[in-house]
Amino acid sequence: MATITSAGAGSGIDLESVISASVQAKKAQLQQPLTKKQTTAQISLSGVGQLKSAIASYVTTLKSMAKNDSFNKRTITVSQDKDDPVMKVESKAGTSNGQYNITVNKLATTSKFESVFNSSTDAIVTQDGTLTFKAGDKSFSVDVKAGDSLQSIRKRINNDGDNFGLSANIITTSDGKSKLIMDSGISGDGNDMQITGSTAELSSFASAFTQTQSAGSAEIDVDGNKLTSATNTFDGTIMGLKVTVLRTSDKDSAGNVKSNKVDVSTDKDGIKAMVKSFIDGYNTLVSKSNELGKRNSIVAGIQQSDGGALAGDSMTRTIVNIMSSTVTDKSTTSTELSTIFQIGVKMDNKGVLSLDDEKFSEALDKNYEQVVALFSGEDGVAGKLSSQLEEYSKSGGLLAKREDSLNSDLREVSRKQADVATQMTKYEESLRARYGSLDTLLAKLNKSASYLSLIGSQ
Repeated sequence: MATITSAGAGSGIDLESVISASVQAKKAQLQQPLTKKQTTAQISLSGVGQLKSAIASYVTTLKSMAKNDSFNKRTITVSQDKDDPVMKVESKAGTSNGQYNITVNKLATTSKFESVFNSSTDAIVTQDGTLTFKAGDKSFSVDVKAGDSLQSIRKRINNDGDNFGLSANIITTSDGKSKLIMDSGISGDGNDMQITGSTAELSSFASAFTQTQSAGSAEIDVDGNKLTSATNTFDGTIMGLKVTVLRTSDKDSAGNVKSNKVDVSTDKDGIKAMVKSFIDGYNTLVSKSNELGKRNSIVAGIQQSDGGALAGDSMTRTIVNIMSSTVTDKSTTSTELSTIFQIGVKMDNKGVLSLDDEKFSEALDKNYEQVVALFSGEDGVAGKLSSQLEEYSKSGGLLAKREDSLNSDLREVSRKQADVATQMTKYEESLRARYGSLDTLLAKLNKSASYLSLIGSQ
């Protein structure tokens, strides 16, 4: 039986409006709880994402602080011309405070060779062969083809994939000739470059080069101790320091080489900045947790929608409690200090942390190692807090599982919404069938009434 699509056409009654109102009322009845559940899940999902992101950000800060050498920050001062420095000194793991008198006697050098040719474009070899370059324990060979010019050979050398750093360049001299200059790129005593050819012609080519500079090591004097390096960098020769020499030290009026004083001291500002980042991160996460977990207020017995995305969720309060208890727990790593509150960290009645700069500086001066022990390492306050918070933010952690659950709820809502659409189609069809029958019946009655009225009037 065909479905009636214009209910009321027979009876003249607006049954379409009746059907439409009935469908909308039924749809609202079925959709309302689904829409509410969907909205709640979406808001909660957003809140969980915000909380997880905030925790992950703070965990990154905490992990950096928890490293055993994280507080080994040093300030290095070198007595030298700032516009024309003699050396660059950097601190590394294991650096200790101290003073050194360093003199740069000589810089590391690479070996250089040159040879003059009549032209850079004329062919200089008549048969195929190879040129081999060796410096120290490194070597590589390039193929040379019959008819190659100086320019071709230069290009083959510079573009070779095994080139260890050798550079070849051509300059034109005042008399119009071409000079091939090669720099090995390898410094250090005993690392002079050697050039050999595989044919008599290429051997002659190689022997035509004159060495203009020998490879040599850099040399410095540290408090009377002579140190050498194959490069201009002395890395670890002085425990915990990396010294890069830039030029030789200056001489006094008598011609004596002047040493440069290197002073290594504790970088209190750097350490203070780390502790402040700990405090700022702590306050930010507490504030975010409280914001997300804020409960909806009640006005005149009616609950308002003014709470956080995780309003009333116990997880936000749990996180704040974990943080508070961790920073107030007594330390097991410091023998003289029991809590961070002894070194200038303060907490107000709202759980907000702050730092007394003067008290903290005093603690660094008197108990540097103890201050470090309070914060760093797995059992320091940063390490312990990092471990506990990461259980919430990590992949597969508590918040990730909450996200999975909420996403599952949203998928279920979507499935039920699809079911509602199917139900509404069937519901409308049933209404149209019923009202179609009613419309047909009313149309017949109207016709009968009209017929009887016509007979009665005769």
